[in-house]
Amino acid sequence: MVLATVEKYHVHDFTLRCVEAHDNAFRVRASATLTHESGATFRDIPAFHDGDGAWKVRFSPTLEGRWTGSVSSEDTALDGTELDAIDCVANTNANVHGRLGTDPSYPRRFAFEDGAPFVPLGFECDWLFAIHQSRPAAFEELVDLIAARGFNYIVMNVYAHAGFSDPSHEWVFSPPELYPFGGTNDEPDHSVLNVEFFRKFDEVMAALHARGLVSHLMISVQNKKVNWPEHYAADDDQYWRYVVARYQAYGNLVWDVGKESYNFKRRWDDAGYALNRMGLIRDVDAYDHLVTVHDAVGGSAAHSSPIDDATDFVSDQIHLSDCRRYYREAARRFRTMDKPYVNIEYGYELGAEDIKTYSSRTTRPWQDILLWTYAIYAGGGYPGYYYNNTSWDLVKYDPEPEGWRRYRYLADFMADVDLNRMAPDNEYVDRGLCSAEHGRQYLVFLPEGGDVSIDLVGVSRSASLSARWLHIYTGETADATVGGRGFSTRLANPFGDAPTAAYVKAS
Repeated sequence: MVLATVEKYHVHDFTLRCVEAHDNAFRVRASATLTHESGATFRDIPAFHDGDGAWKVRFSPTLEGRWTGSVSSEDTALDGTELDAIDCVANTNANVHGRLGTDPSYPRRFAFEDGAPFVPLGFECDWLFAIHQSRPAAFEELVDLIAARGFNYIVMNVYAHAGFSDPSHEWVFSPPELYPFGGTNDEPDHSVLNVEFFRKFDEVMAALHARGLVSHLMISVQNKKVNWPEHYAADDDQYWRYVVARYQAYGNLVWDVGKESYNFKRRWDDAGYALNRMGLIRDVDAYDHLVTVHDAVGGSAAHSSPIDDATDFVSDQIHLSDCRRYYREAARRFRTMDKPYVNIEYGYELGAEDIKTYSSRTTRPWQDILLWTYAIYAGGGYPGYYYNNTSWDLVKYDPEPEGWRRYRYLADFMADVDLNRMAPDNEYVDRGLCSAEHGRQYLVFLPEGGDVSIDLVGVSRSASLSARWLHIYTGETADATVGGRGFSTRLANPFGDAPTAAYVKAS
């Protein structure tokens, strides 16, 4: 028998067949144990029903070599099933790094399972699943463009129904073609799940995985007119268990209980639901992915919530409209928490075309959003970018907005920065916004441009010092040697008063 080969950190489906009739096949519990030839073991990987008498166990091997496994189930026809052995071979996709987690040496930062550091540059596209359902070629074009512009972290919904745009517009994807439950959003049957919906969603997840785009997957959303099951009901648990079982094998994944989760408290007076769902996710997920709750309480600048405390990283929504305030809030989070902080939804870049969609006081030209993005990085946080014409049910990426190519400049610049080792600290500079690893590297953001004096006393006299400057609007760079080691070493900005970033490194 020729064994299937699966690359390390890639995804393989084992298919189980059962002809026995069930009142509700989605309620049947089954799980697998997979064991490597070394003895390393994954236990309790949940199976999921995939229609037509089939259940699947979705697995991602983490060690090269032979894996064998078996199934345990309350269903006698599935119980004891031996899975076909697979051989795990080396990963050949440079975009794939295994499961995303926090950096064990720097808990406020992210790193992949293979040790590669990860610096999120987020991009929200809530209806990504819907453009894939309706226009798969446009979906491929969009995710390629997102990746090409330097974004590496897509904030997305499993499902959202209605947004802010005119449904008659050809690039508005609400309501979506497929609903995740039986029936329709208007007349749902929550007791069953729509397998065709999830088969399409599989294609979305596979496309992101191949490109190295992390999915920040919001399992629920409370303000997009979705007809969800009743909280805590069996149908509710069934949906949550199914999503976690079906997608946990993807390493490029973090779980989010729901977009703007303060609505659990405001609409149902039930803040405990978010904590309950976090517990369910952790119980079902055999891979132990990171779990967060977006904007758990609303208006949380300058404080944290018990829900934030329970997450693996904080994903918030803070609108401050000023570089220094964004920096200060990110730096406050860095000081007061031992986990990463992502500001998802801090402003919205105006659309290149004026098409009806959401707008607020932080809907601004691309220059403002870009400046705020740099400020969040300098403060020790991570940004979740929004573009008016792609973030919600309107998904129109052509013409390309002015700001997008500037994020490529940002991503390329940050690729040379060892950000995981740095902490926000403005004590090193006389102006601008700074993160630093004392004596080794300094990241300085100058929103108004101009020169800066920097404290380099901690740098070894034997080290060589260099500075790379970036004009954040044009992408121009300039390299310079830094001669001084003083408390107020003056760095002359080659781009004058233009908004600039500088990276000073000792080697």
